[in-house]
Amino acid sequence: MTLTIPDDIAQSAEQIARTAGVSPEQLLLQALQAHFPPISPELQWEFDAWERASDEDMARLDSEEGLGW
Repeated sequence: MTLTIPDDIAQSAEQIARTAGVSPEQLLLQALQAHFPPISPELQWEFDAWERASDEDMARLDSEEGLGW
């Protein structure tokens, strides 16, 4: 994922990062991690299951299209 940071926020992040002795990227990553806590293992498992099911459905659809269905 790529984020575009507005100039005013980027400048603030650079100043604060310099004072804190970290890179601006580390500072912004820490801020995002504090705001968005990690998802629970159960929810991650559910996301993974949906992704696998979607991949399987796509593969099945591709094979059915190859059969002329």
